[in-house]
Amino acid sequence: MDLKIVGWTDYDSEYPSITVSNEEIGEIVSIVVDEIKEKGYAFSGNDHQNSYTGVPVFDNGTCLRASMRTWGMIMSFAYPEIDGKRTQYMDFYMYCAVDEKMPEAVALSVKPADSDNFAGMITQQDGEMISQSLQMGIPFMTTDKALNAIMDGIEAMNEDDCDCDDCCDCHDHDDEENEE
Repeated sequence: MDLKIVGWTDYDSEYPSITVSNEEIGEIVSIVVDEIKEKGYAFSGNDHQNSYTGVPVFDNGTCLRASMRTWGMIMSFAYPEIDGKRTQYMDFYMYCAVDEKMPEAVALSVKPADSDNFAGMITQQDGEMISQSLQMGIPFMTTDKALNAIMDGIEAMNEDDCDCDDCCDCHDHDDEENEE
C-alpha cells in the first residue's frame, strides 16, 4: 500500500474512511506512526475525535477514523516509552501523556474520495483494550452512558448542596427517608 498523509482534518469531515483489510491495518498504522514521529505530533484519542486536526488524510482522498482506544494505541507506538516506562494505549486514550502538539490546519490539496464509508476503524485490539479497561475498573462509556454519568454527577452535587428541609423540588426527599 503506497499511501502518504497529505494533511489532517476533523473526525466529522467530508473525507470517507479508508477501507483496509486486516492484513493492511499494520501498514496503515505504520504510515500514521511515522508521520507522528516525523512531525512530533502528540495528542489523545479524545483529541483525535474532537479537534479540528486530529484525523490524518491520505493522498487517495480517504482518512483514518479510529476509536479513542485505537488512537491511544497508535500514539503509544509513536511514543513507546516515557521517563523509562513503557507506554500503553491508556496513556493517550483520553489525555496525552506527553506535551501535546496538534497538526496545523491547512487547506488540503486532495479531494475526498467517492465513497460512503464514514465509519471509524475498529481493530481486533479494540475488544482487548475494552476488556482491559473494564478489568482495571474503568467504566465502558458510550455517549449515552457518559451523558447519564454526567447528569448523575450534577444531580448528586446539587443534592449535596441542598439545605431545603423538604421545601423544594431539587430532589426527591422521600428517597432520603427510605434510605435512613
